[in-house]
Amino acid sequence: MPSSLDLFSLFLIFVRALAVLATAPVFSSRGIPVIVKVGLGGLLALLMFPVGVAAGPLPVPGGDRTLTGWPGEWLPLLLIIGQEVFIGVIIGFVSNLVFVTVGMAASIMGLQVGFRAANLFDPLTTAPTTALEQFYTLLTIALFLAIDGHHWLLLGLSRSFEAVPLGTFVFQPITAERLVFLTGETFIAAVRIAMPVVSALLLADLGLGIVARAVPQIQVFFLGLPLKEGFGFAVLSTALVLTLPYIKKLLGAMVVNVMAVVR
Repeated sequence: MPSSLDLFSLFLIFVRALAVLATAPVFSSRGIPVIVKVGLGGLLALLMFPVGVAAGPLPVPGGDRTLTGWPGEWLPLLLIIGQEVFIGVIIGFVSNLVFVTVGMAASIMGLQVGFRAANLFDPLTTAPTTALEQFYTLLTIALFLAIDGHHWLLLGLSRSFEAVPLGTFVFQPITAERLVFLTGETFIAAVRIAMPVVSALLLADLGLGIVARAVPQIQVFFLGLPLKEGFGFAVLSTALVLTLPYIKKLLGAMVVNVMAVVR
């Protein structure tokens, strides 16, 4: 018969896994019912229980290994549960940065091409978005699943129990520094993805400006938008060949970034 300590350890593993599923890409989609996420979290807790327990003994107040004295000590109990929630949220947040990067880059490109005027309903986030953002998001999800990114994410969750055993997480300044650094890298990566398209469209705007000055009879205001959108489609198609390997590289670094933060 499992002891109360084992049951509480299992519950903590479940809490960390559920926090990851609630914030990680794909798994956090609102299209997935909550009951499915809870069931998957319970299954992951059972599968990762040996790893979580083997990582180290669970620190308990007063060294009580049976937890018989814990009902009167709710604060340590809640603190340990909060630690596991925080770790899970960090893992999900870091792994989701790639999708934030791609969405931001698509938003920048859509603004230049002229796609920001039409919004669509995104069933994944239940929020309005542009067609280009939705396309790039679905493309990133397809890449994420194609390279077994969901397996890498679960591997990162499993390794997090070795890096941070149950009940031992302490938020340190280095953790905040790494989170800030990765968030800053998100903006840089988004600009790198969008830069080829934005640069080409800026040159197109420059060309239209020169034409307007050289041949005033041409109605550049009316011809510019369809020409720019057609040119934008061509540039997007060409830049996609360069963008996909870079997005794949960002997805491949996901587990490394997760482990760098939680250590």
